[in-house]
Amino acid sequence: MEFKICSRALPFLIAFLGLWSWQVSAVSVVPIPKIAAVGENVLLSVDGVSGDIEGFNWYKGESINTNQMLRYNPFRTPPDTVFSPYEGRVRGFPNGSMEISGVNIKDNGSYIVQIQAKKQEVATVTITVYEKLSKPSITANLTHPVEYRDSVALTCGTSNAAQTVLWFKDSQTLSSDDRMSLSQENRTLTISNVSTNDSGSYRCEAINPVSRSTSDPYKLVVYYGPKNVKITPQGPITQPLHSQLTLNCVTESVPAPTYNWTLNGTIKSHEGNLVLTDITFHNRGNYTCEAYNPVTELSGSASVYVNVTGVTAGPDSDPGPNPIPPWVIVVIVIVILIVIALIAASVYYFLLRDKSKSNDISMKESNLNTRSDPHLQSSSRNPATTGEEVNYSEVSFKPVAPKPTQPKLKENPTEYAEIRRT
Repeated sequence: MEFKICSRALPFLIAFLGLWSWQVSAVSVVPIPKIAAVGENVLLSVDGVSGDIEGFNWYKGESINTNQMLRYNPFRTPPDTVFSPYEGRVRGFPNGSMEISGVNIKDNGSYIVQIQAKKQEVATVTITVYEKLSKPSITANLTHPVEYRDSVALTCGTSNAAQTVLWFKDSQTLSSDDRMSLSQENRTLTISNVSTNDSGSYRCEAINPVSRSTSDPYKLVVYYGPKNVKITPQGPITQPLHSQLTLNCVTESVPAPTYNWTLNGTIKSHEGNLVLTDITFHNRGNYTCEAYNPVTELSGSASVYVNVTGVTAGPDSDPGPNPIPPWVIVVIVIVILIVIALIAASVYYFLLRDKSKSNDISMKESNLNTRSDPHLQSSSRNPATTGEEVNYSEVSFKPVAPKPTQPKLKENPTEYAEIRRT
């Protein structure tokens, strides 16, 4: 059987046979290492070449005759010719392999080797280069989150070369839940309505195929309180005279609160502890400790009653169970004096008014009696002009028993005496 081939179809046949020979070629190329880190050397190792190699070419990309990197001719000295921009970075080996020194991100991609031996063989290989990850760092959107009021977002700062980001709290791996959520690439951890249980040490770890790096711990402090304000010792407290007592104000608060001690409303101290020395009865009363957190702007208080027992004389004598402040006594005395003055003025006013009325009544009655009594009228005659004889008589007054005092002054009665001629 004879086969006739058209001369026009011959070039296509040759190309097809060549392509078919590449496909069935036993040559293989393996990158060492398979995944490289920036700065490492990568060997593209060729294997499976049949026969002696007469020469080979390396290309960057997916096609030959473009972007040639290396030409190797074992019959020349030196055998390899390096093309720009790869001078000083690549070198060839007699078995067809090529080494690339100090790879970088731009070296990612495909490479083709064309080998001339008994027959021309072609093989491709792909190398992957990753950056080595630097140490990531954690930043927070809030530096002073307040319990049950704020939400905190922690961000893991790392390069884009990181393929995976993991979060840890106190060495425990974190994942999304009702209050914690992770962004799409796990680079941001958000905690909603933080509580004291969220306080602790947080770390993030960035991972890619050639490296992994962990951040320094980030200490999250959730501010809260004051809670459960208490005074120790607990009351009521009884202390003997001239003894010493220390009252401690205890609370749960971050940061530490400020304190304010009062005795019966009077400020005594701004410390956490109140020390009473040489106790007297003036130290008796209700002590209150108020704690205030300047960050949360919350406050809490507790009170305890201190009683003082003992007998003493002098200024330290017992003022009673509830001593009255001096200013109260002064006010009471002033009020009492004002009331007494008002009462005295009122009494004096009414006495003067009644006495004036009594005098007016007496004068009116005297005038009336003078007009109506003939004896009194005759006494006004002049004996010298009338010629009448003047007789004298003895006048005697009968004592009258005093009448009982009446609530109000009454008119004075007029008493008369009988005059007889002798």
